[in-house]
Amino acid sequence: MTNFLKLAEGPVDELVRQIDSCDLWNAQPWRKTLAAHRQMDDIWVRYNDIAPFVARGSMDGFNNPHIPIWYPAWHALPALKPIVHGIVSRVQGEMLGGVLITRVPPGGEIARHVDSGWHVDYFDKFYVCLKGHEGATFSCEHDGAIEHLSPRPGELHRFDNRKPHWVTNKGPGERMTLIVCVRTEMFRDAV
Repeated sequence: MTNFLKLAEGPVDELVRQIDSCDLWNAQPWRKTLAAHRQMDDIWVRYNDIAPFVARGSMDGFNNPHIPIWYPAWHALPALKPIVHGIVSRVQGEMLGGVLITRVPPGGEIARHVDSGWHVDYFDKFYVCLKGHEGATFSCEHDGAIEHLSPRPGELHRFDNRKPHWVTNKGPGERMTLIVCVRTEMFRDAV
């Protein structure tokens, strides 16, 4: 595979147990208003502070340069800490950006899209599969070639989200992913 780089795998059972035992989904529903993400749920762990944008009634500028803040999920899910810090260490991270957890229900999808903006250009994106199965497929297109990935729980992959990508979940269970954005020079020469 050229679009998905597997970096490691490790245990995620405790984090999944913590997520399944709390009610943190969609506390910040803004991403669900974006066409590509309507059928998924998310938990914001670290992201730009949404409060000033909500207060003024506009999300204009939300993805401009910023230093992300911790959301309550960081403290509610202690099993996140060793996973997130482990990724930053593994990739020789200089700065931690956004951290999100996404969930796509059976029969759901994240529509084909390309991410853009400052955050995408500044940080590399890393995915940890928390729940997955053969029917939950992460796809990417680059230069006319399409690749599909159905990662197993615990697998960590790097992915360039500036390329067209999408998720389909045709399996019996939900697909859950931890997304960790890290500023690193480790992949600067990668295509």
